[in-house]
Amino acid sequence: MSDSSDDNREALPPRLLRADERKLLDEWLALAGDVSSAYVSSRLGDDPMLYRKIVITVETDGQPTFLIDTPAGTDLWIVVRCRPVPDANEFGSLRKALNFVRPVLPDQTRSDIGDGTSANSERR
Repeated sequence: MSDSSDDNREALPPRLLRADERKLLDEWLALAGDVSSAYVSSRLGDDPMLYRKIVITVETDGQPTFLIDTPAGTDLWIVVRCRPVPDANEFGSLRKALNFVRPVLPDQTRSDIGDGTSANSERR
């Protein structure tokens, strides 16, 4: 019998990042000095829970601290904090999602304003 959470992952798989989104991730990583690593899991042999997600590690132990993805067919960016306490937040742009993890990117134009950021995301 299959796990119903597996069905949910298949319903809205993460989409591939566009070139401009990868560039923004690179810019963010260059500015976020205390982040050990950030990469996009893109190999078919990668852990299915990480595949096509941005994996951010803050600690030096190599374990993910944050996962960021945007489900195919949506305009949402989901940030999952893996530790110390699991938590999930939604954002209307990759810039806001990355700045939730480390606020180092300058605010963009008014296009980011009113992007549907959830109340959860304002807690941090």
